[in-house]
Amino acid sequence: MLCEGSKEAAVGMEQVLAWASDVPRETPRDWRTVDRALRAIRRSRSALDAEEMHWLREAETLQIWRPLGMVSALDYLERALDYAPRTAQDRLRVARALGSLPQLTAALAGDDLAFSAVRELTRVATPATEAAWIAAAVGKNLRQIEELVAGHRTGDRPDDPPDPQARTHVVRFELAAETFALLRQARMVLDNEHGTNLPDDAFVATLCHAVLDRAPATEPTGRAKFQIALTVCQRCRQGWQEGAGAQIPIEPAAVDRAMCDAQHIGSIDGPAPERAYQDIPPSVARFVWRRDGGRCRVDGCRSARGLELHHIIHRADGGGHDALNLILCCSRCHQSHHAGLLTISGTAEQLVIRRPGQAAAGAADPSLPISIAVVKADVSDASIANTATHANAADAVASISHARAHVGAIDPTIPIESTSEGRPAVSPIPRDVRSRVDASKTRRGSANVETEGSVASIADAPAHVGVTRRLDAAILCTQAKAALAGLGWKPALARAAVEAAVAQSRAMTLEQLIFESLRRCPVPKA
Repeated sequence: MLCEGSKEAAVGMEQVLAWASDVPRETPRDWRTVDRALRAIRRSRSALDAEEMHWLREAETLQIWRPLGMVSALDYLERALDYAPRTAQDRLRVARALGSLPQLTAALAGDDLAFSAVRELTRVATPATEAAWIAAAVGKNLRQIEELVAGHRTGDRPDDPPDPQARTHVVRFELAAETFALLRQARMVLDNEHGTNLPDDAFVATLCHAVLDRAPATEPTGRAKFQIALTVCQRCRQGWQEGAGAQIPIEPAAVDRAMCDAQHIGSIDGPAPERAYQDIPPSVARFVWRRDGGRCRVDGCRSARGLELHHIIHRADGGGHDALNLILCCSRCHQSHHAGLLTISGTAEQLVIRRPGQAAAGAADPSLPISIAVVKADVSDASIANTATHANAADAVASISHARAHVGAIDPTIPIESTSEGRPAVSPIPRDVRSRVDASKTRRGSANVETEGSVASIADAPAHVGVTRRLDAAILCTQAKAALAGLGWKPALARAAVEAAVAQSRAMTLEQLIFESLRRCPVPKA
């Protein structure tokens, strides 16, 4: 992109200078004339971009790189057109997309939209939606168009609610040689401390913790770990983390991770601040810190940086704030647990750690019944500021109880899947069955069982189990629709929201399904 931008800027400057040389010296330069010249250059560039997109599609059809002795279209763009690799990839992607998007092509050729804007819109636009995206993008700058596209998938319309899943962010730095050497050295120290090669996200998070924690790791204060501001919608539990003035959306599961040790400051929509409180008493936090020696309790991890308090039995599963249910985890292990890559169960005295494909570490008695809940999370630290928006959380919880009362109780966690039509369905082989199965024989025949904590995957189960689970899933969806209807949404909207939520094809409790459905409901107008 730098290469392309430099060339285009150079061409534009030459034209402006050539034009300026024709102006008599005694005539002062007028800003309007300069503005017209620059806009004319932009129009010419847009027309050239549109023409280039056409010829790039022709080049791919004819594979013109073969007779030229080159290996691919990317190789041709890098050698013949002097594009950088990433720029070449973007140009080819946009050219292919514009082949089926005539209105976007016309908008580019007519200078209604610049190439940078068209590049973003081709990520989401289809022949059926391109007109709506063009109308929404006209008059906006590139940053605004990026925000407009963010959170949408191909086929979405610009007025569709964005997907609540948080985006990843690409960050680039240019470092001096000595700074780069320091970065590599710091990474080696942190890799050795964690006993594994940290991915980029975990590495940067650990560096940030080292700055933000300030206090030495050996001096616990009892203050809630998450002091970075996080705004949470009480209607759907979508969260936004504040970073240097920017509101960055994060995944709901990251909010759950922050809830392990957060300070609540109440609603920010009221006229006066509420009294702040934190879930874990400072005395308990200090006790756990001293008991665990100021280090991560996960087997094999020796990190003493970025430590967070974790509830072994999750709050959503009834876990309390007593010391036996709390351990210290580094941010990396805590994130891995909520991402489903690490199972933490047992008690603080008899901790059971299990990784995929490994036997449980530290399990004293594998027959002990253990209650676990695995949630997905990405990254983000936050202090919780509950903002009272579209609906109250208490109303949602009350709707759950009301739905259970008039529809019927079911197994709280049902593995929900969706059919090709988007309707909820359930695999005939259950994926989440909480049970203890004898290793030899069951009363009704043999069963091959693979366990992880208290979650058992049964390979050979009676045929009637699948029917029962399908019925339970149908009841679960009916309860969720009833809860949304109780909150004021029309039945058709409630049904569509629930069907969109179950399309995620993952196990959810009724409460999780209701909140996922709420995120897909339109925001009520004030």
